[in-house]
Amino acid sequence: MDQTITLAEINWQLIAGGLALFLYGIKLMGDGLTNFAGTKIRSYIEKYTSSPISAIFVGILMTGIMQSSSATTVIAISLVRSGLMNLKQAIGITLGANIGTTVTAILIGFDLDYLAYFIILIGVLIYMLATKKKSTYAGEIIIGFGLLFIGLNMMGGALKDLKNIAGFESFVVEMSTTPVLGAIVGAIVTGIIQSSSAIVGIVQSLYQTDALTLKASLGLVFGANIGTTITALLASIGGTVSAKKTSLFHIIFNVGVSIVFLILITPYYHLLLFITEKFELNKMMTIAVGHFMFNFLGMLIFLPFISKFGEVLDKLMPGKDELAIDYGKVEFDEQMIKNFPAGALKQARLAIESASTLALQTLQTSQQYLETGDRKYFEKVNQIEDIVNAQDTEIATYLLKISKENLSSDMILEYSVDLQVQKNFERISDLAQNLAEYYAMIFDAGEKISEDAIEELRDVYDLISKIYINAVDVFKTNDISLYDTMKDDENKLNQLEYRLRESHFNRLTTRHVKATVETSLFVDIIGTLERIGDHAFNIARITFKPIKTHDEKADPAEFFE
Repeated sequence: MDQTITLAEINWQLIAGGLALFLYGIKLMGDGLTNFAGTKIRSYIEKYTSSPISAIFVGILMTGIMQSSSATTVIAISLVRSGLMNLKQAIGITLGANIGTTVTAILIGFDLDYLAYFIILIGVLIYMLATKKKSTYAGEIIIGFGLLFIGLNMMGGALKDLKNIAGFESFVVEMSTTPVLGAIVGAIVTGIIQSSSAIVGIVQSLYQTDALTLKASLGLVFGANIGTTITALLASIGGTVSAKKTSLFHIIFNVGVSIVFLILITPYYHLLLFITEKFELNKMMTIAVGHFMFNFLGMLIFLPFISKFGEVLDKLMPGKDELAIDYGKVEFDEQMIKNFPAGALKQARLAIESASTLALQTLQTSQQYLETGDRKYFEKVNQIEDIVNAQDTEIATYLLKISKENLSSDMILEYSVDLQVQKNFERISDLAQNLAEYYAMIFDAGEKISEDAIEELRDVYDLISKIYINAVDVFKTNDISLYDTMKDDENKLNQLEYRLRESHFNRLTTRHVKATVETSLFVDIIGTLERIGDHAFNIARITFKPIKTHDEKADPAEFFE
């Protein structure tokens, strides 16, 4: 019989260290997977969420990649806020995110403790020998995967002693007979740690060492699903109405499903025992399967009522988001492509003109962020850029469909101009977002941009805005005289950029200015502004010269940079 011990005799340092490694492993693996997947995660979410079912699958996939249901929910909230996704789609993604978060427990269920150190060695070797970013990310994924098992093993070695504490066994019995108690404990601890995956991992470890019964374990797992809603709740504070509605659904869903399964815990317990015996699952995998089935069956219960839930949420939390921007969305008529391609081209042109307004807003908002340092302008830049990217995809797809029809030579020319001009608008918005990111780096470092620098950059912004507005007018009116004026402005911009570079280097060398984030990024900032001016001038040039002549041999790829 094991000797009774006190709480003080538990190796809490080992538990804390193991938990730290476990949480870091989840983060490292999630970051590696996200980076490995590239920047297309958000676009995939935008593209494949047309129905609740597809939105659920996207939620599962993205949470499996990012190892965080909260991260997936935050992305969904930002898309709703931008007007690129409705509440029903966000609900679907939230349902899928709850299933995707079970991936960590399933991985743990494979019980690869004996291979953990070898896994980390392989990951470290890949990371250290990597010559490409993808290989570096692969190394991070493998290292994080190995750390999961090492952290869990460290915790398990100390947590198994809990069963020898006086009163712990009776507490476990109490949680088994009163699962609500376990759910409360699970919810509180998850709310503190902010990671349901960590709590489920600890439960797996405790159940494996017989410190917990299966019923007590299930109560804790159900509670972890309640506790994880605190993250979404905190994220929605001060947010938009849609953000709060999505958070409210997350709470209603997780709490509601947990209550249902707490009521039905006895039949669910017997079902899980049957599956365990049928497939000869180890104890860790039993908890993983129990966690997965709980979320999957909960999703099936809620799925038929997604539309109704949207209506209920609207009543519980009336009001609409005040979008900071006018989307100006153009509805494309697919039938017109075959029946009247000239009319379809006109629709595309209207959409491009709408995109031109948004791209200018991105540029102007980046300047507001520069001059005020107010974070809301940084968020607005990202919001507008999301919409510009979505519009760019829609416009390019529509134009591509038009190009497959039997077009006249004039229509082919118009198609070519429109496609190239649209790509330049999209690129201008991208570069304006880059500017906002530069400013954020400066502000996040606790620095301020000097008044001299702001004044110099204000001159560049003014000139670029003039070039941009004239370029849009040229695109709309084909005014050749305005195009000639723009050539002079582009030369002025090039001279201004050169002069600012010179004055910046003179400040650094003659005044012995201290190296800061601002001084290191200033050249990048003015270079990015100059590139925006180039793309703006390209818009006017493409309007008149979509195909390069022999005496102007610029690479066509420049329009897509």
